[in-house]
Amino acid sequence: MLNLHSATYRHRLRRATMTNPWATIPGPGVRGIDLEIKSGCILGLVGPNGAGKTTLMQILAGILDLEDGHIQLDGTPIRTEQQHLNLCASVGYMPESVSWVGPSTPNHILSRLCAMRGVQTSEGEEILKLVGLSNRVDDDLSTLSKGMRQRLSLATALLGEPRILILDEPLNGLDPVAQSAFRTLLRQLAQRGTAIVISSHSLTDLERIIDEVALMHRGRIVESGSLSTIERDLGIFARLDIAGMGSTPESFGDEIRAEPQHPHKGEDWAYRLHLEQGDWTAQMRASIQNELTITRMNPVSADLEEVLTAATGLSVEDSGFDVFTDVEVEEDE
Repeated sequence: MLNLHSATYRHRLRRATMTNPWATIPGPGVRGIDLEIKSGCILGLVGPNGAGKTTLMQILAGILDLEDGHIQLDGTPIRTEQQHLNLCASVGYMPESVSWVGPSTPNHILSRLCAMRGVQTSEGEEILKLVGLSNRVDDDLSTLSKGMRQRLSLATALLGEPRILILDEPLNGLDPVAQSAFRTLLRQLAQRGTAIVISSHSLTDLERIIDEVALMHRGRIVESGSLSTIERDLGIFARLDIAGMGSTPESFGDEIRAEPQHPHKGEDWAYRLHLEQGDWTAQMRASIQNELTITRMNPVSADLEEVLTAATGLSVEDSGFDVFTDVEVEEDE
């Protein structure tokens, strides 16, 4: 659907000289980005602060023009002004932060946007219901909580039934119930064929939503694909939690590293097994069970926290991420 090839964009920084006080130099941005946005797929952009996630999203939305490389929509490179307009019409973009202020209401804002985009006013009304603002459509913007304003931003992004949805930190300010409803909405949109790109500082919440992930570091994509594929590429070994009763096993094989774990009630021993090569096939699991009384045997998938750390060499704390879901949020009234 949407493809980037060697995409490069660098923000300009002021660097005044004696002869030119307005001189600029290339600053941070993104470099050599190759990325495919697929229909019906929810792609998570993950990376430390300053990795270039917002810049990349603005490129995908058609807000920033590339310095180098090109972008394609349905296989057609974006070169002419009309092609650029077609790209913008295909994308719904929700920025990280929108200051909804002034003497207006959600209904008034959506009505004006419908008129600007040539969309029926009834569509705006339906979208406000979809994002959970049906009871606040005529309330003044100043009375809306942070979570309500996030919903309004999402509503504007959904206007016109975009084929591609770009969401920059959409979970900010949403309470747990609203986050759950939001995840359900995104899954429904993806099932209808909408391509979705989403970033979030909450790795646990993001992991619940995405189908694939692109890991960014210092303006580049260092890994992309499904979590299981990236896990193998980064050398994160296949793991298996195993526990049982009776005598503790002395060994599980030469290519298996056994890490002791705390056994559950009714168990005599427990281990996390790390396989140095390949995956845990049914044959391998069956061979482990010989002469052992197994109570549980579960494969352990990689999580975003572990993958991010392996890809960037940074701890989650250094990256500026939150791995907990029980943080305080502004109450979504």
